[in-house]
Amino acid sequence: MLKKQLIEEIKSQKMISKRNKIKISRINNQIRDFLNSSAIKKTDIYLKKQEGCWDQFCAALDTIGDTCLAINKFQENSEAYFTNNPYLLTYGLLQAMVLQQNAVKYLKKSVLGKDINFKKNYPDLFQIRRLRNETIGHPIETKIKGKNSEYNKNEITICTINRYSLTKEGFSYILWMCAKNKHKHIKFQKIIDLQEACLSIELFKILKELELEESKHKNIFKNKSLSKLTENKSFYQVNLIYGLIWDDPLAWPSFEYCQNKYQKIKIGLEKRYGKFEDSLRISGTVELIKKLDYIFSKISFLKKTKTLDKQECEIYVDALSRNWNELNEHLIEVDSEFKIQKQKQLKSPEKKDVK
Repeated sequence: MLKKQLIEEIKSQKMISKRNKIKISRINNQIRDFLNSSAIKKTDIYLKKQEGCWDQFCAALDTIGDTCLAINKFQENSEAYFTNNPYLLTYGLLQAMVLQQNAVKYLKKSVLGKDINFKKNYPDLFQIRRLRNETIGHPIETKIKGKNSEYNKNEITICTINRYSLTKEGFSYILWMCAKNKHKHIKFQKIIDLQEACLSIELFKILKELELEESKHKNIFKNKSLSKLTENKSFYQVNLIYGLIWDDPLAWPSFEYCQNKYQKIKIGLEKRYGKFEDSLRISGTVELIKKLDYIFSKISFLKKTKTLDKQECEIYVDALSRNWNELNEHLIEVDSEFKIQKQKQLKSPEKKDVK
C-alpha cells in the first residue's frame, strides 16, 4: 500500500525530474511488494502460468522499472551529451515511453484480467503513442489504425524531422499528406510529465483494486481463528497421547481429537493461501505440515497394525508435541495477518495540466 511518506515526498518535490523518479517507480515497487506479501493473489497469478499471466506479470513490473530508469537518465543527461547522440536518444526516449505504457497495460491484464483503452481513458497517452508512431515508429508511412488508409484521403502520413531543430528540449517535424502538410513540434518534458501523471494514476488504481481484492479475501476469515484449534482447552490434550506407552484409555481419544483438529487446520490454511503444493506463501508452515503429516501417519500406522513399540511411540509423541506447539506459533501469525485493520484512505495522484 502507498505510504503517507510517499505521498508527502511526491508533493514536496520541486524538480519535475525528481518527481518522475518517485511516482511511477515507487508505485510500481509498491505493487511488487504488495503482491509478494499477498495471501493469495500472487499464487493465483502463478497458477495461470500456462496462460502466460505469470511471465507477463514479472516482465511488466521489470519493464516499468527499466523504462523509468531510461527516461530519468534522459532527463539527467546534459545538452552536450544529447548533441553527440541526438537521434539515438530521441528514438530511445519515445520508444521507452510507449514500452512503459504497454507494460502498465499488460501488468493490469496479468493481475486483474482487465485492459486499458488509452484512446478512451487516457487521450494524452494515446496522443504520445501517435507522436511516436508518426515520427520515429513508422515515419515513412503511418496509417490510421483499424482503417484501410489511403494517401489521397490524407489518412496516410509521412514524416520528416527538422534535423536542425533537434535539441534536448524537443524537435520540429513536418507531416506530409496528399493535399496538405502539418508543421508540428514535440516538447520532451511536456510529454514526459503527461505520461508520468497519467500512468501514476493508473498504477495507483491497480494497487487500490488489488488491495480491495485482498481485503475481501481476508474479510472472509477475520473472525475464524486457526490458532484456537491448537489451544489445550479440551479434556483431550496432546500430552495425554503419551499414555499410549502405558495403555491409558484417554490416549487414543486424545490422538483422534488432535488429528481431527489438525485436518481442520490444514483445510483452513489452504482456504487462506491456496493448496500447499501451489502456494507461494507460508513455505515454512508447509514444511511443518509435511512433518506433522508424517508423524500422524506413523502413529496411525502403529494403531492400525497394533505393533506399538513403546520407545518408538515415545519418539513420535515427542515429535508431535514439539511440532504441535510450533504450529500454534505459526497459526498465531496467520490469524494476525487476517485480522482486518482500518486503514487511512489515501488520495490518488492527481493529473495536472502541463504547459
